[in-house]
Amino acid sequence: MSRMVFLLLPVLMLQAQETTIPGAVEVRPGIFILRGVPNEGTCAAAKKQRITHVIDLRRDGEPNLNCESESVRMQELGVQYLRYAVTKNPPAGDFDFLRSFLKDLPKGSRVLLHCSNGNRAAAVVIPWLVLDKGLPVEEALRIGRMAGLQLPQTEEAVRRYLGSKGRA
Repeated sequence: MSRMVFLLLPVLMLQAQETTIPGAVEVRPGIFILRGVPNEGTCAAAKKQRITHVIDLRRDGEPNLNCESESVRMQELGVQYLRYAVTKNPPAGDFDFLRSFLKDLPKGSRVLLHCSNGNRAAAVVIPWLVLDKGLPVEEALRIGRMAGLQLPQTEEAVRRYLGSKGRA
């Protein structure tokens, strides 16, 4: 039994681990969730990690929202920037869009998703982990919580979406 756990440990560690991007968790190889807004240190680390896409999930009116500045900074680094505003209680369409976006990325893409605190960024990745990468629901939720999922209404939205897809 202990031998089996020892053999599985590296696989489990790949599923979610702290990274060299400050405040970020790598939930799958090349998919990072940032708890907060990118700063100069984040940008430098993202460049070292060869991030190809940044997805900003913040909505109008949130503190420190300066999409134009972030977009310009990312373009200077050669990173594609997408802003897709998500609420704390995302509807099914938001999960559908972001799953599709993640599935359709070119091979070798490396993505950094962020919102103001990681809650929504972690939430939108969970359905992709379950429905497209085959992770069990509870394992994906555990990874999501580690990456920043914290609000009960956001987790409920994730569970509702997964339930609508037959994976509650």
